[in-house]
Amino acid sequence: MKRIATTLVLPLLLSTARVDAGPRFAAKDGLLVIEVESTSSSLGDWKVLQTIEGYTGGGHLEFTGNGPAGGPASSPLAYAFTVDMDGDYQLLIRAHKRLDGEQPDKCNDCYVRLEGDFGAGGSAPLEFLGTDTKLYGGNPEGWGWTAQLDRQHKKYPPVYKLKAGERYTLTISGRSQRFNMDRIVFKHVSVADDKARAPAAAESLKTEKQEG
Repeated sequence: MKRIATTLVLPLLLSTARVDAGPRFAAKDGLLVIEVESTSSSLGDWKVLQTIEGYTGGGHLEFTGNGPAGGPASSPLAYAFTVDMDGDYQLLIRAHKRLDGEQPDKCNDCYVRLEGDFGAGGSAPLEFLGTDTKLYGGNPEGWGWTAQLDRQHKKYPPVYKLKAGERYTLTISGRSQRFNMDRIVFKHVSVADDKARAPAAAESLKTEKQEG
């Protein structure tokens, strides 16, 4: 039997204090693209770099806190957005793991959480989607993509059931040292994977005005 996602407005009590998300980004035709440096949040232990060839936008961010194997959520970065189509959206982060001699499963993850009125679009419990949960992936040689959520020793696809016009805030926090990220993508299930991952895909339009 197909699982029906439950929609819930997640209270702020499930997350840490809200951080400044800056401009709001608007998806078009089911595709949202945000350059990671396009946030008004304090960068904290994230550093803006231009060292990994093939980055898009003005640079990429590398997390310098914790250690290569990870640690507690640190230096949260917030991104506000809306989508223009109801349905299931996959979260992708274009990522690089700068191993610097470490094992392949190090330097490869961050924490993500989403705020707003949404449901679980896949097998991940709604609670995990709305609180800091490890998201891992990336390429040690160049740019790759995050692919899985990992919590309580189980893996889940990062899929969210979103509503057109609803305001959402994605918060990404540092977990493992030398994890690099370049851009954030939310793609509707109807959007081709190669289109969503294309480096030539333009950053989504944004508006500066924010509401309460």
